Amino acid sequence: MTMTNATSPAMREEDLDALLVRAAAGDCDAFVAFYDATAPRVYAILLSLTGVAAEADRLMEGVYVEAWERMRGRTAPPCPGLHWMSALAHRSVASR
Repeated sequence: MTMTNATSPAMREEDLDALLVRAAAGDCDAFVAFYDATAPRVYAILLSLTGVAAEADRLMEGVYVEAWERMRGRTAPPCPGLHWMSALAHRSVASR
C-alpha cells in the first residue's frame, strides 16, 4: 500500500464527500487527499477479505481507479464516501 501522507488526521464523512466532489471536477489534489484519508480503511478491508497482502495491494489500485472514473462529472458521491469505497472494495474482491 502506498500513501502520500500516512499521518493524515481522520476526516469527517462530510469532508470526504467534499473532496470527492472536488475530485469529480478534476481536482487531483482533492483525490489524493481523499486517498490519504481512506486508503488505510480500504486496504484493511481488502486484506481482511483476501488474506494476502499482495492481492490487497493489487486490488487497491483498481478500487481507486474505479472511484476516480466513476466520480468524473458527478456532483456528489453515490453515498457517503467511505461507505462507497468499502462497497467498491467488497465488489472488487467478489469479482476477482
